[in-house]
Formats: sequence, C-alpha cells, structure tokens
Amino acid sequence: MAVDETRDRNVERLFELPHAMPVSDTLRKLTAMIAPHCPKDCIIKFEYDGTLHLIIDIRRFEDMTALEALLPVMWDGTFYNVQRGIADKHSFFHRLTALVRR
Repeated sequence: MAVDETRDRNVERLFELPHAMPVSDTLRKLTAMIAPHCPKDCIIKFEYDGTLHLIIDIRRFEDMTALEALLPVMWDGTFYNVQRGIADKHSFFHRLTALVRR
C-alpha cells in the first residue's frame, strides 16, 4: 500500500468542496443576460470590493447611451446606480459601471 493511501485512510476530511462553482455560475449568467444587448467588441467584467460592480467598456458612444438606459430598467433592477466613465487602458472606449443587486 502506498504512503498516500495510508494517509488518506487516517485523515478525516473537515469539509467537502462541492464541484459546483456558484459564484462563477452566477457571473456567467449575469454576463449572458447582458451580452446580447452589447456590441460584439465590448468588454464585460465584474469587480468586487465588498460590493459587486458590473463594468462594460464600449467603443461607440451611441451604444453606451442605449445600454445606459437599458440596464436599470431591465432584469428586475439587478443593475442599478449606472454611471459613465472613461475606460482604463482602452483608448477609444467608454465605460459604464453599475452596482449589482444579487
């Protein structure tokens, strides 16, 4: 019997890690909700600093304004406090940020 097998029989697991990835799954679902309403070249990402933030970098101003109007009224208020900004490290992109209620 190998050493690892002996150790595994003598060590009790404190907890089992589930195979599901609920945070990643939720972020994937949120992205899937938004992506069909965004241009193909936009960048969708999330940041967390105690509050979950949606960040969308969009090239065309017209696309940004349309999405800016759409975010707070669709998806049962999931996205709120939508704000405009300038995209970091992406010249010629506009940035929309929103807080995520989940």
